[in-house]
Amino acid sequence: MFLHSLWKDNKSLVKYLSVAVVGASTACFYYQINRTREILENTLDISVLQNMDHYISREETLEEEIIEIHPHFKYKKSGLLQWFLNHLKFAHARRLLAVAKDNDQYFRYHNYNKDELINAMRDFLISIFEKSQHKCMGYFLSKVFVYEHDSGHIVDNDSSALELSNFIQTEKEVLPMCLESLLHHCSIEQYSTDIADLNGLPLLMEIYKRYPDNVNVIVKLCQILSYMSYNKNLLEPFCKSGWIGVLSSWINHEDIHISVPAARALANLDNDNVAQYPSNLYILHPINRTKKPQDMDVIFVHGLLGGVFFTWRQRNKNQAEVEVISKKKKLGKNDLQLEIQALTVKNLDLERKTTREYFQDIKDKIVTDEYEIVCNDLPLNCNKDCTGPFTCPRNELNFDNNLADDGSYTYCWPKDWLAQDCKNIRVIGINYNTSLSMWAPLCPSAKKKLTLNERSDMIARKLLDCDIGKRPIVWITHSMGGLIAKNILCKAFHSNDSALKNICLQTKAIVFYSTPHYGSKMANLNHAVSLVLWPSVEVQELRENSPQLKSIHEDFLRVVQEIPMKVVTFVETKSTIVTAMKFNVLLVEPKSGNPGIGEYFEIPQDHLGICKPQNKFSFMYQKVLHLLREVKEKEDVSPSE
Repeated sequence: MFLHSLWKDNKSLVKYLSVAVVGASTACFYYQINRTREILENTLDISVLQNMDHYISREETLEEEIIEIHPHFKYKKSGLLQWFLNHLKFAHARRLLAVAKDNDQYFRYHNYNKDELINAMRDFLISIFEKSQHKCMGYFLSKVFVYEHDSGHIVDNDSSALELSNFIQTEKEVLPMCLESLLHHCSIEQYSTDIADLNGLPLLMEIYKRYPDNVNVIVKLCQILSYMSYNKNLLEPFCKSGWIGVLSSWINHEDIHISVPAARALANLDNDNVAQYPSNLYILHPINRTKKPQDMDVIFVHGLLGGVFFTWRQRNKNQAEVEVISKKKKLGKNDLQLEIQALTVKNLDLERKTTREYFQDIKDKIVTDEYEIVCNDLPLNCNKDCTGPFTCPRNELNFDNNLADDGSYTYCWPKDWLAQDCKNIRVIGINYNTSLSMWAPLCPSAKKKLTLNERSDMIARKLLDCDIGKRPIVWITHSMGGLIAKNILCKAFHSNDSALKNICLQTKAIVFYSTPHYGSKMANLNHAVSLVLWPSVEVQELRENSPQLKSIHEDFLRVVQEIPMKVVTFVETKSTIVTAMKFNVLLVEPKSGNPGIGEYFEIPQDHLGICKPQNKFSFMYQKVLHLLREVKEKEDVSPSE
């Protein structure tokens, strides 16, 4: 009764005292833990344990080790608490000793200084060269890692290599060059697993930890991992070295050079994912794992000297012109002279104002609710088969959910725009290397420059690896990419391989952005100029009126007659400024860019800008978007018919 009355009379006081006791006990416990950690860190040094391999036999067990730890102060605790603190000390010590005994590759670089890390990278590259005998790797080693006492490694007694190495000896200079060398090494499929085979993933992880904010380093690391990921057997070393978590965080990186390769790496390592994306293919959407079925594959193929991260960018913002028009006149097939009702907004400074901001400024001046918006990408000429949309209706002007008009810039509109506007599609970007001249350096381990037929066969095989041919396909191509796509379709049509033939049978549409179906005058070089410039295989095959291109196109026209597919063509009308020679040239003339079938539009853009829409209201983008929606709707209806 006494305790009950005491509790009843002093309830608040007892609660406060209880909280104080618990808090003091927790603080004391936390203090003891920190002191124990400090003592252990001062007693045992990881760098010392790393050198214990020569003195500790692997046959010995942890129980046989005797460790004497002399604390800096005497514990006054006893009983259970003393046992717990001692257990923590010895658990940490056993863990460090286990690392030393097992020679754990995932911790060996933790305490390396910059010179030790450079030497570790040098030794690793040497081991890669000894394993692969890759001549490019040997050449790199002889040029960068050369010392006065080690001049025997200089290739052909080149003294300039020693001079170069004297300038390139800092960590920030050497490591990016080493990563570039590894990137080239991994890009060759036969060498793609060498890094993992030689336990190089922990070394790459240590480099990343030292430069977590260096975009150039991260881009190279991500590409290296992306090339390696084509082998699913590397999933375990990726997990053990911690790269899976890093790749997952990179998927959301703002730089497309990091996010897209990271998405490819994770997709390749996913055991539940049937599709595999080799070095020439990038998955642009969806970049995250999803259970939603994809209704259609959209394949983007760039042209000569192009790339996934260059060709499909948004156009320069200073080239835009926005117009507001009324709906008093309907747009006909041959009537592109639209009545301007309110005004024309010249977008001379889109760095300061977006289309949304312009409309906010002029909305009081628009006297009707039925208006549409167009950009300066309206065609100057078209054929009789052309259809719209030439304008974007008011009900589609959703500025609140428009990534293309929030002032941001996209380096890949297929990834950022189509994924938002056309649901449940898979977007794939094909990437391949090209050159203008044979004077360009060629890796001895790589094959000779591929012809159009060889390149088409290679890409077709890799498309099969990523499950192409099992759903409707739409091709979006630029320049030489259109020639490759046509050649793939023709070869697939005549193939006896059912999987390859399905690539053609499943194709529902193809879009050409300035494809030279009959070649280009720019590739016509006389004999004297050819001896000097030594044009590449790609340039030689693009010569005007090339018999090979003519044969491919005639075969393509026959395929289209057998396999109905929509054909949309955009052709440039502006000359392209060739910066190296400082003159303007029309790279693809209308007579070469016109395939003679489907919808044909002549756009007031040059060869580089023809595939780069200004924003989502661009005619070139709206036409592609409506084409994809039309194909999807038709395929959704077909099974029930």
